[in-house]
Amino acid sequence: MNSTSKTLIVIVILETLIIGWLLFDKFQQKKATKEISNELVQVKSDKASIEEELKSMSAQYDNLKTNNKELNRKLEEQKEKIAETLEQLKHVKNSDRYKIKQLQDETETLKTIMKDFVKQIDALNTENKKLHKENTEIKQNYNNVVAQTETLTYLKDSLSAQISIAKELKAENITILPLNKRDNSTSRARKFKKVKICFTIDDNVLASKGSRFAYIRVAAPDGIILMNKESGMFKFHGREIAYSAKREVTYNGKKTDVCTFYTTDTELVPGIYDVDIFMDGGQIGESKFTLK
Repeated sequence: MNSTSKTLIVIVILETLIIGWLLFDKFQQKKATKEISNELVQVKSDKASIEEELKSMSAQYDNLKTNNKELNRKLEEQKEKIAETLEQLKHVKNSDRYKIKQLQDETETLKTIMKDFVKQIDALNTENKKLHKENTEIKQNYNNVVAQTETLTYLKDSLSAQISIAKELKAENITILPLNKRDNSTSRARKFKKVKICFTIDDNVLASKGSRFAYIRVAAPDGIILMNKESGMFKFHGREIAYSAKREVTYNGKKTDVCTFYTTDTELVPGIYDVDIFMDGGQIGESKFTLK
């Protein structure tokens, strides 16, 4: 075999390798283009799904109405957040996967909050219906009794009401002190670790004496009750509701000072936090504190 033949063979082999590489590269480019196209389609679908969910939640909030002004205010705040998220979504490019995923996570959070509001409103509506029914029955019974012995019933009911009111305990001098991890006072949400809640139970000679629990409910700005591993449930008006912290109190009818703490497991958000104090099946005091 002469040198010319050898050269031709080498050229043929090189051309074959080059053509093979070009075909492989073209295949890889086509495959990558298809993957990118599929991903863009999926991201676009996710964006449309987020928009649909946000609009659906906004419509549902329009139907969530209560007689509670504070709860209505919180519902409006959540609806505004949904509108803001929708506005952000409009300006996000279909290729911005990270931002769309971020808005998708935020939408899930908004859905969770809405579900909790729905549960609260359903519970309130159920309680209101029950109270309305009980109120109607009480009025009917009252009218029947009045028809028989109007004067005696009036005196008896008035006396019973006065005694019942006189037996109720009241919390006064309520102080709320947010603390950081070094137990120093703080008003910063990111530094907040626990809150010290102190109050004085007023003297009341008619109230029952002995040991009982004071239950503390701390509500975040969105209305959710803060809870940790030591939190739990207690009975209020015949149903179970959550408490953030509790403290056993021995009451002898005289002024009694009480202090307790609630420690958070997570970082809180800035805003106004509501604190409600319960004892003997009733609310005996309330206060607020603000974190920046």
